[in-house]
This record gives sequence, structure tokens and C-alpha cells, in this order.
Amino acid sequence: MSEHVAQLYQEEEDLVAPLAAFAAGGLAAGEGVVIVSTSSRWTALTEALRGRGVDSHAAVMRGQLRLFGAKVILSSCMSHGVPDRLAFNEAIGGLLALMRMRYRALRVFSGTTDELWRAGKREAAEDIERFWSALVQSQAPDSPMQVLCACPLDSLDGRAYEGALQSICALHTRLLPARDCEAFDDAVSGAIREVLEPQLVGMLHSVSAQIRLPTQMPAGQAVMFWLRQHMPRTAEKVLARARARM
Repeated sequence: MSEHVAQLYQEEEDLVAPLAAFAAGGLAAGEGVVIVSTSSRWTALTEALRGRGVDSHAAVMRGQLRLFGAKVILSSCMSHGVPDRLAFNEAIGGLLALMRMRYRALRVFSGTTDELWRAGKREAAEDIERFWSALVQSQAPDSPMQVLCACPLDSLDGRAYEGALQSICALHTRLLPARDCEAFDDAVSGAIREVLEPQLVGMLHSVSAQIRLPTQMPAGQAVMFWLRQHMPRTAEKVLARARARM
């Protein structure tokens, strides 16, 4: 099944574990794995894979694991300084076609939009994400592709709810918080119990069970979106308490 996943992160080391799990899972399943990233992130990834007992060098030698520089790929996706769909399709489509010659299913980690987010170029980042979404949706059922994108945002920061998180959700099929999902849910649940009266906590749990969002995400994240929209001042208090619990 093809999907387009957004992995939020704050510190660089927060990204290593989910990236290693993503890559190791693909290698173990016999899928082709493409890493579009920086050299420092690649080094951290290979060390993390070694810790999992994965021989990344052997995977590279047999062509199952490939690294491409994020800045080089990103520049190939631009025309006159702005993202260009045709340029993107040619650059990304070309490297994926090479991988598909040997591997039917692919996993791609894309650091392209990460580069743009960190440079403050949100509109350009969103354009690239739209291109990725269209590419993911175009994959045949028997040739699935999972794309994991990194985004330097913290969903326990109230400022992230001023449009950035909503935009990310609209462009991805799944959203993963900057921290462990279970720990995130526990922190949000505990914060809610601290901030709200018991009766309101019960009502909120009833409401949260009925929340249906187009983007998959942890239950705690869905609750935070609801609180931010309907009870913004309460949401700020919950976010502050949740951050203290992490």
C-alpha cells in the first residue's frame, strides 16, 4: 500500500530512530530503499542500522539502498528558483525508475522539503509535498511506494497550529509526532486530566472517539487539533502541561 508520511522532529537525533526503522523495515522486506538526505544524516542512519544488525554497506553494494544528496535533488526539481512539477517528475521519476528495475516495492525518505522548511520557504516546501503526493497516488497497487518526509515542527508548540500543521496534514496520509507516539498520547492525556474537570475530561474522550480526520495520526494529536479549534485557550494550557511531561 502506498502512503505519504510526515515525520515531525525537533532535534536531529530525534529523527534517526524513525528513519532507521523505516529503512530497516524496507530492507528486511526486500524493498528498494532510497534516502534523499544530507551526508551527516546518512552517517547517522548507517550507524543506527548497524546497531540494528543491518549491514548497510552490503545493501548499498547490491543496489537495494541508495543515497542521493537532498540539495542536489532539490535543485533538479526547481525552475527559476521555484518548484517545477515537470522538473520534479523527471528528476525523481528517473531515480525511482532505476530502482524499480530491480525492486517492485520502494521506500523513499525525502529530505527535500525539510531543506525548504528550515530555510523558511514554506510555500515551496508545500509545492514539493504536493508533487510527492501526486506521485504516491499514481503508483500501481502491485508497485507500492512509501514516502517518509521529515518536517522540523513540534506539535506540542502552539505556533505549529497557526497553519503549518494543518497544511502538512492536508498533504500527507499519516502524521507522526516528534516523539514516540505512545509517549505523546500519554503526555496529552495526562495534561488534559490536569487542566480539565473530570466531567469535561469524560466529555472530551467521548468527542475524541468520534473524530474522523483524513490524515492518520495518534489519538492525542487528533484531540489537540480539536482543542485548538474549539477551545484554544484550553489547548494552550494542555500543550504546556504535555511539554512538561515529555
